[in-house]
Amino acid sequence: MSQRAGQLARVTAAVWRISLAEAIAYRVSMLMWVLTTTFPLVSLALWSGLAASGPVGDYARPDFVAYFVAAFLIRQFTASWVVWELSGQIRSGDLNTLLMRPMSPMLYHAIQNLAALPIRCALALPIGGVVLALAGGLAWPNPGSLAALALSLALAWLLNLGVHVSIGCLAFWVTESTALFEVWLGLYLVLSGAAVPTSLYPAGLAEVVRALPFHASLGFPVELAIGRATGAAVTHGLALQALWVAAFGALAAVLWRRGVRAYEGVGT
Repeated sequence: MSQRAGQLARVTAAVWRISLAEAIAYRVSMLMWVLTTTFPLVSLALWSGLAASGPVGDYARPDFVAYFVAAFLIRQFTASWVVWELSGQIRSGDLNTLLMRPMSPMLYHAIQNLAALPIRCALALPIGGVVLALAGGLAWPNPGSLAALALSLALAWLLNLGVHVSIGCLAFWVTESTALFEVWLGLYLVLSGAAVPTSLYPAGLAEVVRALPFHASLGFPVELAIGRATGAAVTHGLALQALWVAAFGALAAVLWRRGVRAYEGVGT
């Protein structure tokens, strides 16, 4: 058992080093990827203009600056792109190579994503800093809430990973699972808080939207980062994140097991 654990640790470290080296080597492509996720900054320009003559709801112009810059940065910290990698490997047959390695393909993809995060953050932080310098300051959370924020970011990353794996696994049965992800992404942009803080929705709608996985993956960590989620709201938000992580984790596991059985059955 200890020998297998040691082998897995060595393989994991090797995959991490290779993935980090690839992220560094393709840093220009990574920068282009970061720039394509600046939708919250586009939203900032819109809402900042609307708030120039007075607050919108409980958001004044500096609040919108803090919110959308935090949304841009947190989206980089919690990003995943497994759906494109996994669906492509299933369609092309490259998944065979991963299945023969002494590591779960899911662990491989998770490490790949994690290894690229330092590069993404290094590229995104200067962009966020420039926006802050031009538009205003960011209200950072107090030290007591940093642990909750770290946990929330980890849960948001796991949630995004679970969504990507779940939709990517659909490629075992459908030709273009990435087209289904585009539908998810459209809903994400509207309902996660990337386009508008979810608290600004009408009262009844806001309650529904804030219970969905989209808000758990972005809106809640953003509110936590800028100090708008406090007290019982923090516990509730973290619990909701954990619930969605468990739900999509279970869905991904089921789809993966059934998909691999179907995939191997066709290949034999």
